[in-house]
Amino acid sequence: MNDEKIFLKAEKEFKKFGITADSFEKIREKEGIALLRIKSGKRSFILKYFDNADFRREIRIYEILEETGIETVEIFGKTKKAILMEDISESKTLRLGKKEDLSDPLVAKALAKWYKKLHSAGYVYLKTHSEPFCSENSVITRENLAFIKERTKTENLPVWKTINDKFPLIKNEIESMKKTFNYNDFYFTNLVVSKDKSKAFMFDYNLFGKGPAYSDVNNVCWSLSEEAKKAFLDEYGKIDEHEKFVQEIAMVLSSLFFACKREEFPDWGMELLEELKTGFDEKLKKMLD
Repeated sequence: MNDEKIFLKAEKEFKKFGITADSFEKIREKEGIALLRIKSGKRSFILKYFDNADFRREIRIYEILEETGIETVEIFGKTKKAILMEDISESKTLRLGKKEDLSDPLVAKALAKWYKKLHSAGYVYLKTHSEPFCSENSVITRENLAFIKERTKTENLPVWKTINDKFPLIKNEIESMKKTFNYNDFYFTNLVVSKDKSKAFMFDYNLFGKGPAYSDVNNVCWSLSEEAKKAFLDEYGKIDEHEKFVQEIAMVLSSLFFACKREEFPDWGMELLEELKTGFDEKLKKMLD
């Protein structure tokens, strides 16, 4: 289906909200998800339309965040295929993130407060709910590890024997980590910041899932400057060192799988491959001990 047909379907879906539109502005379409800016009098809305049924799970994520009191963009309405939300570009108090925010300690501190609240809510929610959240660690299977080994031509590395011999124990150690909400997709393009920098939060939840809290912490810190990273960690508070150690092992394996799935192996994949070659076998044995 071409972009034009998807945008026409999105405009048709908007009519279900009962709001008269003065204009529709096509922002973008990707993988069956269309974004439109809609003007109605003095008001401006963003419509996110999911033509791809697999991605409609994001509508449920917004509902869960609302239920658990996690701040996100204001939602004015939902259908089975779309979300109508505030237009941050028109906000008097909020703005969209920018690259400079990744080096700003004030933004990092505000962001840490949001992630800490997200994780606290996730621990409680997942105790009593069985939502089908994805987990990045779920890709760590014998079949996928064999795929990594073949794709990277590293069959002769000693680490593969350890993984093969101890796989049930390795998998059990990874799966036994306490799980919470994971945002999974941190970058400034998905960031909202108050104009006084007193608060910050993430939006766009297509990769939202569950996993150890450290997965998110590491994901954020990887993009921050050293000063901003320190501010984030100071505000976030204590990190479970065992969880950190185990998740850093898990992330090498899961991220290598995602790197191998790409048509062209990425530079960040090469860094992970070096880690696999130097000392990773010892880390696995230490984890199992």
